[in-house]
Amino acid sequence: MTSQIDAAAGPSRPAVAMDYARRMFERQRVPLPPLGFQVDWGDQPSRHKLYLDAPKLPLPVPFAQLPSLQVQEAAARAVGPADDRMPSLDVLASVLGCYGLIDRRTGLNWNEDSAAKLKPAAPVWARPTASGGGMYPAESYLVAGAGAPLRTGVYHYDTAHHSLDRLSSANRCADLAAATGVDAGLYLVATLKFWKNAFKYNSFSYHVVTQDVGALLASWRLVLAAAGHVVEPVLWFDEAPVSTALAVDGRTEAPFVVVPLGPAVTSEAQPTQPQHLRVWEKSERVRDFELVERVHAATLVGDQPRPVKAAVTPQPITGETVQLPTPETAAHDLTTSLRTRRSSFGLFSAYPKLSTADLGAVLATTAQMTRAGSDIEPAPRQDPWTRLWVLPNAVEGLEKRAYAYDPAAHQLIRAGEFDYREVQRHYALTNYNLSEVAAVVVITGRLEALLAAYGARGYRMLSVEVGQLAQTSYLAATAHGLGIGAVLGIDNLAADEFLGIEETDERSMLFLLLGHERVGRAGYDHGLHHRAAQGDQR
Repeated sequence: MTSQIDAAAGPSRPAVAMDYARRMFERQRVPLPPLGFQVDWGDQPSRHKLYLDAPKLPLPVPFAQLPSLQVQEAAARAVGPADDRMPSLDVLASVLGCYGLIDRRTGLNWNEDSAAKLKPAAPVWARPTASGGGMYPAESYLVAGAGAPLRTGVYHYDTAHHSLDRLSSANRCADLAAATGVDAGLYLVATLKFWKNAFKYNSFSYHVVTQDVGALLASWRLVLAAAGHVVEPVLWFDEAPVSTALAVDGRTEAPFVVVPLGPAVTSEAQPTQPQHLRVWEKSERVRDFELVERVHAATLVGDQPRPVKAAVTPQPITGETVQLPTPETAAHDLTTSLRTRRSSFGLFSAYPKLSTADLGAVLATTAQMTRAGSDIEPAPRQDPWTRLWVLPNAVEGLEKRAYAYDPAAHQLIRAGEFDYREVQRHYALTNYNLSEVAAVVVITGRLEALLAAYGARGYRMLSVEVGQLAQTSYLAATAHGLGIGAVLGIDNLAADEFLGIEETDERSMLFLLLGHERVGRAGYDHGLHHRAAQGDQR
């Protein structure tokens, strides 16, 4: 790949990020470069990062020892004050397993891989965490110190085999403490390996993958919360020493989130040796995309001091309100929801209509995650960067107009009127019939305000929050027996007009399709891990 572009040479870094975001919002009207791009499916990368030389450490079965807890309860716990207790290896196995293989997808639906995935040579594997296009570009690492539940060293999570690759025996915790400003005995790090997504989405990929890493972070938060651990991830850190500790270059693969875990334990400094572990690359040709490199370079902060928290909450909306019922207990717990989460490609049915109780339960659980803390602001956050909106189509008692969700009062606020049929016209793909979707939930954020407060890093931070809300919505909907699908294919400019925010600095970032699925569908159980409670004696 070409050398990293210096984002500081030319437009300011926030301007670079805003220009990139604007192009993403306008992409259905103004094509993105490179024009004429064609996906080379025959030379696509592997969905798994595989080290050829690293020794492996097998992990316990994920979720087997996780306490049974409702998704909404886990979300409520996740917004509590952070603690520094060290998680056990069983808990870490469940945390890492949120990105591992859990089941095989064989059901027919409207997605483009519906027929191909039935071939033995092209299986599609389910994972507990959602990912745009099913590309799974995030990688998980552990940097373990003297007090960790595994030997000191640096580890990579092998998603294909649910095991750890031991990349180094050195204690690099001091490096991560210096990079993040937080001392801990163990660090959980999420990186993004851009080519795993960019081979399909080219210049659009950065917009997708930054939300993907947020989805993974939400899974980590919820699983840790269910196990009794509340974390405060670091979003503002010096990338270079973290990249060096993980032996990644910071450009083709870069760290995005660092989660400190457990108390720091003083130990003697250990000499660090260069790591020369080979990584298998399935693609013969790895391409780079100028827009992706430019915006990524713009969002790097290096050793700049962490800025003071700024209030960027979306502006209040006034209007007539619709009170939502108190959320009821869900049918499934967090573990079951993680195991059975999926996207409802072409499976929605507008009848029976979605109840306001079910809609409210998903909204309330999702909104909890806007209060989860980070290094920018500890929990419970008072200034969320995002807002939830509802565009109902078949919801009991709701008109077909835009509503803003008020989580404090658990109510909907009537906003602009629009023709719901226009939503389908502005959807660029064919994997959903939006006339069968009960409601479209829209996640918006004040991007310009975040850029003004935190520079170009604000774009990354907002995308991470959007991804957290998406994954929380997936699990909440699954827990209540509802279908759901996250899409980026609705024209953002048209959606902003539907919501009546086109003249504000609030922008639509992601769309969640919600409703009931058609009944009577047969399926097979291809689960890789089974619980005794399921009655499976294997």
